[in-house]
Amino acid sequence: MTWPALPPGVSSWRRLAWLGALQACVLGACVLLGSCATTPLPGTPAAAPGAASSPSSPSPPSAASSPAPAAPPPAAPTATATSLPMRATSFAQLPGWSADNFQNLWSAWRRDCGARVALLASACAASAAIGDADVAAQRAFFEQWFQPWQLLTPAGGDDGLVTGYYEPVFAGSTTRGWPYVVPLWGLPDDLVDLPASAGGEVRRGRTVDTGDGQVRVEPFWSRAQIETDAQARQQLARNVVAWLSSPVDALFLQVQGSGLLRLPDGSMLRLSYAGDNGWPYKSVGRWLLDQGDLRGTVTMQTIRAWAQLHPERVQQMLDANPRVVFFRAAPLQQPERGPLGALGVPLTALRSVAVDKKLLALGMPLWLSTRVAGRPLQRLVFAQDVGGAIRGPLRADLFFGTGEAAGDAAGRMQSPGRMWILLPRAQPDRGGATP
Repeated sequence: MTWPALPPGVSSWRRLAWLGALQACVLGACVLLGSCATTPLPGTPAAAPGAASSPSSPSPPSAASSPAPAAPPPAAPTATATSLPMRATSFAQLPGWSADNFQNLWSAWRRDCGARVALLASACAASAAIGDADVAAQRAFFEQWFQPWQLLTPAGGDDGLVTGYYEPVFAGSTTRGWPYVVPLWGLPDDLVDLPASAGGEVRRGRTVDTGDGQVRVEPFWSRAQIETDAQARQQLARNVVAWLSSPVDALFLQVQGSGLLRLPDGSMLRLSYAGDNGWPYKSVGRWLLDQGDLRGTVTMQTIRAWAQLHPERVQQMLDANPRVVFFRAAPLQQPERGPLGALGVPLTALRSVAVDKKLLALGMPLWLSTRVAGRPLQRLVFAQDVGGAIRGPLRADLFFGTGEAAGDAAGRMQSPGRMWILLPRAQPDRGGATP
């Protein structure tokens, strides 16, 4: 691994200390925080995630044949017991760097800075005077203030997986009445985090009155348990925030994590992630493949088509994903702004990605090289969200925007991809030197 150049006069031990601390902060700052499934309940200061990845996301392809990166010098501290492999590179080596037109990029960067990410404080201050339309100055800014590092798999490969997600728009109602009979639940009053000592795969529970003045905590109901337990449905019915006409729409909304609801009077609600039942996310697309009902690439479109052909098995498909997402609803105030991501800032179409924040700190700029609809897509994006199916260093979920067209593109997005993280330099590189 090659270390980026620092200004003259900086000793080697200071170089190693700075780089080691930076790597630890970027890669290890969120180790204990988890992903969207571990979002704190109300009363804690963390921002709620905005979305999850598309339902058909398989594991990233293996690239074990690629050479492993050189190990860092022994004196450099590691972020975790298994630090993330990276390879230093230059902006000139980023595929398509000079071709990115930076459309909507500066507003996404401004939103990043609005989140007050400590690692980006100096860079954000330096960029304050750059104009929104000055693309040349914006590109020079990133080249001066950041050092690109290519992200690698533990085996040293550089191929990962890029999927897509979006903010759906559905017709619905805040009151029950045909055809709006499928509930979207708000956060239950008795939802609590289970202690780590409880073990098992369920991380959330509910409080139960034993009748003798004692209260015990039991694992929260799964999707299938809710469907078959009248008491569970009755309890959740106390916090219904909206009603949809289709259980498949409700599933897709839960998978995406946020969405817009068009009410009968024409007004709009924004539904945002408020929490979940603590069960692990399971892909219904994977279930359909395992059942032999579908073959090849599974998209939201093929799942919806299968459901229309097999209405008698829809509930069985839904139950394959035990996770249930709870929502909060608010009137749509600014239609031009995207939903809030886990970073707490509005997402920007084709500039925001969901990542595994156990490995990558939210807010970091990333260079993404993948394909969309068979055509190359190479651009600067920002890690502003998380997702229940997003796991690993080379895994990204690209936000496509709001509405039907965005959903069609996101539902079909499933491509190999490479990623580079842009780490802030200790001092800006005024000369444009590359490692």
